[in-house]
Amino acid sequence: MNADAFLHHLMSSPDYENQIVHVQHIPACKARFGQLDMPLPPALEARLESLGISSPYSHQAMAVNLTRE
Repeated sequence: MNADAFLHHLMSSPDYENQIVHVQHIPACKARFGQLDMPLPPALEARLESLGISSPYSHQAMAVNLTRE
């Protein structure tokens, strides 16, 4: 189910009647990637690569870097 179908499902549900008061569609933007200060463990890096993940998003890189301080 995509986001529009899910929203329609919620809005037509009696359980959510009069609870959804605002809907805003935000256009997509280009992804921002970040750099890790230290590399990930080889096994984790290999697993991420196998999933097609080659770089962390900027907020993910920031979180990992701050956690490692």
